[in-house]
Amino acid sequence: MYVVSAQQMRDIDRFTIEQIGIPSLVLMENAGVAVVREIEKRWPTGAVVVLAGSGNNGGDGLVIARHLLNKGRDVKVWLFGEVEKRSDDCKRQLEMIQNCGYAVNFWTQEGGEVVQTDMRQATVIVDALLGTGTKGELRSPYPFILEKLKDCSGAVLAVDIPTGVNSDTGEVARYTVQAAVTVTFAFPKWGHFSYPGADYVGELVVSDISIPLQVIDEFALRDMVLTGEQLRKELPERRSFSHKGTYGHALVLAGSKEMTGAPVLSASAGLRVGCGLLTLAVPEPALPIVASKINEPVFWEWPAEEGYFARESYTLLKQRIASFDVVAIGPGLGTWEGGNNWLRKIINMVDVPLVLDADALNLLSENLSILREKKGQIILTPHPGEMGRLCGCTVAEIERDRVGYARSFAQDYEVYVVLKGTYTLIATPDGKVFINTMGSAALAKGGTGDVLTGMLAGMLAQKVAQDEAIEVGIQLAVYLHGIAGRICGEKSMYATLAGDVIDNIGSAIKSLSFASGSSVTDFPGN
Repeated sequence: MYVVSAQQMRDIDRFTIEQIGIPSLVLMENAGVAVVREIEKRWPTGAVVVLAGSGNNGGDGLVIARHLLNKGRDVKVWLFGEVEKRSDDCKRQLEMIQNCGYAVNFWTQEGGEVVQTDMRQATVIVDALLGTGTKGELRSPYPFILEKLKDCSGAVLAVDIPTGVNSDTGEVARYTVQAAVTVTFAFPKWGHFSYPGADYVGELVVSDISIPLQVIDEFALRDMVLTGEQLRKELPERRSFSHKGTYGHALVLAGSKEMTGAPVLSASAGLRVGCGLLTLAVPEPALPIVASKINEPVFWEWPAEEGYFARESYTLLKQRIASFDVVAIGPGLGTWEGGNNWLRKIINMVDVPLVLDADALNLLSENLSILREKKGQIILTPHPGEMGRLCGCTVAEIERDRVGYARSFAQDYEVYVVLKGTYTLIATPDGKVFINTMGSAALAKGGTGDVLTGMLAGMLAQKVAQDEAIEVGIQLAVYLHGIAGRICGEKSMYATLAGDVIDNIGSAIKSLSFASGSSVTDFPGN
């Protein structure tokens, strides 16, 4: 599912109208009918109030009101905005609804109490005020209306995007509609997934209004929302006649004397997600504790200095680098003097996918130029704080433009960036951005990032072993991590531990692989 900016959507609408020949009123009719379907499904009875602005979003609202009135519903229509600012299509829709003999209330300051009474009596209130054109603070009378809307018990359905939310950035005005459901058309917009605006969207429904598929190529759409329907087809097949070598060999370099839990979490997650072999390299002082917590990996003891990987220990990798399909570095690693050069030597050596997380990112931030010396593809997995250190800015700046920072960094350094958070983004070297809407607040717990690192290593090992694109492997790992977190959240948002996420990886894979049918199979008879 592609995601677009407000300008892209305007261009797509114009192309559909002018080049394809579908009249704008037809698109508007389709949009209104799509919203009516959602209202009838969710609120089959009860009074409806439609708040319509003077633009095309208001025109959608008038279509919604007309169809509901045709069905005999109790509908109150309120039209806002100056007469001279009404769009042509809004004017046409106003003529139609009036020609049907239905009443339309025109906002005046004196009518404030009446509209307030109507909203309080409504089961559902339709926000068709401003749509995707909102930028900055709202002008009168919208602050007054939205302030009164807060006191209403009816559910709010927003048309395209809640009034007050910037559809490109997710920024919100002081007065912003809190929707229970948002129905958008053709493609979701960035503001639906960007905070704080995403908090006002409620459940998002994307409805077809007859925009042709050729617009994808015509406008070179590239940014997407990850979906189970897309990714279930990409799960590595588990063949009956196969062995551990079929599913790749991952190397995880992790841990330090004082951080022995992170390597265990990453290694366990990598194996749970399906890789055939996983070697866990840890510095010598950490090995006895790590080995006592997990049995399944192959252990590789590396020399240590003051509890961390020794500065010259990277030379060990030269002897065995050809054995691995993917390398992951970072969980529990710590930072130490000379660590950046240690990481540089490994980056210069590794020609398979290399995942950098946690303290590997902190070491990297000391000298980003080493990314330009890479031999293979690199995947960075920062949280906003780590991303801020990489970009030389604050967490607040990152959060205000997650998409922009992730995209530009990935392109500038020709790496993949997995920017964690709600929602996790995957930015690619060629400028695409993917959004993962799967996840849960249950994942807001220490160690879950280490789990994701292991899942990335384990999934990429399988993809590389089967000569498949790593981009899809990254998407699968991130999406499955989100599903596992959601499963945990259904049990408890509070009590979930990183180990619980690992325990639910199998359920996440099953959920994805059998969601709509799949070629992924277990052994015959199982």
